[in-house]
Amino acid sequence: MATNIKKAGLFIFSFFILSLSLPLLLADDETSDERLAAQYFRNGQYEKAVILYEELFDESPTEVIYDNYLACLLELGEYRRAERVVKAQIDNNPGQVRYEVDLGYVMQMSGSTRRANRQFDRLISDLPGIPGGVIDLAEAFLRRDMTDLALETYKKGRDKFGRSHPFNIQTAQIYEKQGDYESMMSEYVDLVAMDAGKMEKVRGILQDAISDDPEFKKNDALRSVLLRRSQRSPASTIFSEMLLWLSIQQKDFQMALRQARALDRRLQKEGKIVYEIAELSLVNNNFDIAEEAFEHIVNMGRSGSYYMSARVGLLDVKFQRLLASYDYDQYRLKRVEKAYENALEEFGIHRNTIPLIRNLANVKAFYLGKPDEAVELLETIISMHRIPEKIKAECRIEMADILVLNDEVWDAKLLYAQVDKSFRDDPVGHEAKFKNAKLSFYMGEFDWAKAQLDILKAATSKLISNDAMALSLKIQDNIGYDANTKPLEMYAKAERMAFMNRFDEAFSILDSIAFKFPEHQINDDILFAKAELNLRTGKYLVADSLLAVLTENYPMGILADEALFKRAEINENIINRPEKAREIYRKIMIDYPASIYSHTARNRFRTLRDNLVN
Repeated sequence: MATNIKKAGLFIFSFFILSLSLPLLLADDETSDERLAAQYFRNGQYEKAVILYEELFDESPTEVIYDNYLACLLELGEYRRAERVVKAQIDNNPGQVRYEVDLGYVMQMSGSTRRANRQFDRLISDLPGIPGGVIDLAEAFLRRDMTDLALETYKKGRDKFGRSHPFNIQTAQIYEKQGDYESMMSEYVDLVAMDAGKMEKVRGILQDAISDDPEFKKNDALRSVLLRRSQRSPASTIFSEMLLWLSIQQKDFQMALRQARALDRRLQKEGKIVYEIAELSLVNNNFDIAEEAFEHIVNMGRSGSYYMSARVGLLDVKFQRLLASYDYDQYRLKRVEKAYENALEEFGIHRNTIPLIRNLANVKAFYLGKPDEAVELLETIISMHRIPEKIKAECRIEMADILVLNDEVWDAKLLYAQVDKSFRDDPVGHEAKFKNAKLSFYMGEFDWAKAQLDILKAATSKLISNDAMALSLKIQDNIGYDANTKPLEMYAKAERMAFMNRFDEAFSILDSIAFKFPEHQINDDILFAKAELNLRTGKYLVADSLLAVLTENYPMGILADEALFKRAEINENIINRPEKAREIYRKIMIDYPASIYSHTARNRFRTLRDNLVN
């Protein structure tokens, strides 16, 4: 008896579990049918797919099932059935305009062009009374790749709602899809002209558009539109502001300077905008434009707010141009030193001449072998009253650099650490930490150096973050599986000698590594380091040749894109081979599109191409 009760209980329990599982099993079967239908659909087996989709649509007309079912019917030429399916959707989803568009689409596919056009004309004529309805209808047309009808919808909506909802962004996106970049850019410029508050939003959209523009068609279209608008409305500054922004994005500093002058004059900024372009040009090694911009401010008169800064800027241009050419000797460097000293004598030593003092200290320490005089100048700044602590910290970093130059590494480490501790979450503290880590690298303390560098990968300063990542990778990639650090130790010592301007010793060490460890992965770093040393000692063709060997032998290495970019700069700016430079810039664009140098390479390629044509 007990056994029978137990069996009955087991049967009831099993039936209960089965009753719970049945809906899940059925759902799984339905999912299997849908998966099978989708598989047939993807394989182009529309006859098989349509049978399954017809049943699935009757049971559960989801969007995916509807779209695939309709596509199958159209592929099979079943236009009447397709119309019935769409009309069923219209009845079941009143107000959903996408199905009304689909109905016209089916008519069009069946060859009933007049019926289709009447359907589309009716939809556009009976435009919804709210902006969202206009967008829904245009999007429905776009789903069926009817861009002209989508444009017509937005234009009708613009007529209906006026300036309150002009649909510029949506219309611009359609023009972009069609490849009509002039009309695309006109829409964006119109939006900013109507509402200056949209400037930042439009700039963000345009930034993405012109960045993904390898042939510069969008860039050229935007420039063309802005030039026409600025000529048509000379009293308005908004088009000049956008032209200035675009020129900076393109690193076209000639055009940027032209717009900066005009804006500075109209807005009465007393040289501020021109000065900003001068500094940007100098940072990007465009010395001619930087010099022209600084001279423009100097010519505005001594009473100008930026007169002294521009005078300092002109000295910086002279010095940086000399360094970038790698064609300098003691005579030329002493002339630069004298120019700085004369400027200090003219303006005096005070907080406004701090940039002059720091630059002069740099010349004396790193190029003229006068480290004591350089330290004295930096200490002068540190002892000044009411000077921001951040500036003093920057001077302490420079003093630590000079200590490294003199091989006083422990004192240097102490100074770097002090700045790091005082400015823990500030870019100046990050710089101090990076330089301390690099000094540890020079000394062969690779584990500690890498630990610090890995922290700096998240630094707010992009430059420090990139430098830290590069040095960390160099350590990681060049310590072999056998933990043999000898090649890297020798390489680090060579870099240290190069920093201390002891070039012969650096060359000797690098040659020794290549001889002792010919198969070691550090050899691409050696080639790059030797190229840098040859540049610094005036052997430009040798440097170019070494970089060519690096890019040929190590095309997938982490230095390949940087080596190519340096080759392009050498050929363009030093040995005057613009066609070769253009060829190398093009290679960067094609082979290394994700490189940090690709954007600049594209700009330089375009400039050289235009110059060679003209």
